[in-house]
Amino acid sequence: MKQRISLTMIVKNESDHIANCLDSVKDLVDEIVIVDTGSTDDTVSIAQRYTSNVYFLSWQNDFSAARNFAIEHASGDWILALDADEQVICQDQDNLHSLINRENDKESFLLPLLNPISDSAQEYNTFYVLRLFRNNGRYKYVGKIHEQVSLPDQHDVGIARDLIIKHRFLPLKLRHRKRNRNLTLLKKASCEEPDNPFLHYYLGVEWLMLGKAGYALPFLQKAYHTLSDDHLLFRAPALKYLLLCLKELDHLDEALALCLETSVHYPNFTDLFFLGGLLLEEKEEYSIALKWFNQAISCGRPPAVLSHITGTESFSAYYHLGFCYERIGGLLEAREAYETALKLNPKYHFPLYSLFLNLLSDKGPAFCYHRLEDLGLFEDPLLCLTSAELFFRSNHVEQAFCCLESHKDQGQNEGFSFFYGKYCIYSGRIQTGFNVLRQISSQSPHYNSAQILSIVALILLDDLPEARTMAIKLWGNHLTRGEAHIFLWLIRLIQHQPLPPFPRNVREKELFGVTTELFVDCKRYQSHEFFHNPMVDSYCLALETLIKATEEGFQWLLSDYDQRLQDLESQFTSKYGGRKMMVIHEN
Repeated sequence: MKQRISLTMIVKNESDHIANCLDSVKDLVDEIVIVDTGSTDDTVSIAQRYTSNVYFLSWQNDFSAARNFAIEHASGDWILALDADEQVICQDQDNLHSLINRENDKESFLLPLLNPISDSAQEYNTFYVLRLFRNNGRYKYVGKIHEQVSLPDQHDVGIARDLIIKHRFLPLKLRHRKRNRNLTLLKKASCEEPDNPFLHYYLGVEWLMLGKAGYALPFLQKAYHTLSDDHLLFRAPALKYLLLCLKELDHLDEALALCLETSVHYPNFTDLFFLGGLLLEEKEEYSIALKWFNQAISCGRPPAVLSHITGTESFSAYYHLGFCYERIGGLLEAREAYETALKLNPKYHFPLYSLFLNLLSDKGPAFCYHRLEDLGLFEDPLLCLTSAELFFRSNHVEQAFCCLESHKDQGQNEGFSFFYGKYCIYSGRIQTGFNVLRQISSQSPHYNSAQILSIVALILLDDLPEARTMAIKLWGNHLTRGEAHIFLWLIRLIQHQPLPPFPRNVREKELFGVTTELFVDCKRYQSHEFFHNPMVDSYCLALETLIKATEEGFQWLLSDYDQRLQDLESQFTSKYGGRKMMVIHEN
């Protein structure tokens, strides 16, 4: 007979998440039981679209009490416990039932929980958590905060690798609010159980994630040294967090000694070798760090009972390999490592910056562009945009334009159009860029920036009357009023007209940042036809005049020109060797 599975959840004000969670699991379970602890939003009405089993319990600062209340109302043979900000990833709709039937000697299962480190780079901290267990009265939650299922017999526990729970990435503000709430409950629980190593572990993690490594250290030390390998699901991450805490506090030698000691005991703990590599990298012992990162790669994914950060055995390790190779002069080896990291995870974009600088400094912009294209990086919209902006910021505007021109068909969003228009303008294709920018809708988050850049285009096209008309329209939007004043002044300067008084409702500091950004971009202008546009000179001169009208701006200009001279000398030295470049000053 088919065994029934009940999903149990406790919720409060989860209207933003609960539907995604229930959609991911509704076809995997036979019953859904939801306990609401005091929602004031639409959580209950959303839950009732999926189940009639919605119950209410007044919140008593006790997560275990609420979880056990949910279990009491479940009629299934098995319990699957989830939080509203989690989703289940499962290839096979019958996976849960087939797992239970296949491993019928088990009473509970550990499931992998992916906790995202970033929003888009596919980096996860993976833990195995007990979320699937028999509803036979033997399994109950204990602990008021960071509640756990008590295990009657550890030999009855299986591991379900193919049924994945993915935690939703939460904004920093919300994460900190939850952590502060957890700390309050953990402190109270710790007063009642001062020797509880699990509470020490959670206190250390919460403090560390709040950026308070000094507070976290004693708790993590107690947890790691008190917990044994019988509780490896907690001892392994406690070790990892302890190492991260020591690194954060700059106790590098102590952390490295702990790495060396524990690597013998846990020879297949991938993250341990990765962290050892990071510590050696921090100490600038790059050659030894290479060995640790290579060992992490050799280990591969660690056993399920060991805590694991996605990428420590692959893309992250290769990225740091590249960094270490560069520091010891191995440019080719570094390049290969960065390329491997990008192939393994294109969404992990950090290696692209390093690869770009490596290729640009060693081979020049043309080779750099063709190599990135050969690697297929431009096929990914994000990497394509990132590459283009890197070329633009390094003053290679034609390559920036080419990145988007050759792949503009894949740019289905207005952000792509904005940057394409920008690079058109600064590569001398001004009218084309202006036409592209005018297509960006007023609902787009890039609309205001597109309007500002359109005025730049009109100035460079010597259509000052239309530029002035657009600037006046820009003034009507309080968000762009400062930029409007800047353009109205610039047009007056270009036309050799006197400037109006400084407006009191526009802050000088904000204008300074906008003006210098426009000036830096103007200096990047390079016509693809090598055609000299006198309006570029006039526009740039007007910006310079506006900047040096203040003491801060004058000093900024001196610093900017000094940096440009240093960059020019560096390029000369790189191309022609160590000979001094002669700079002739006219009297």
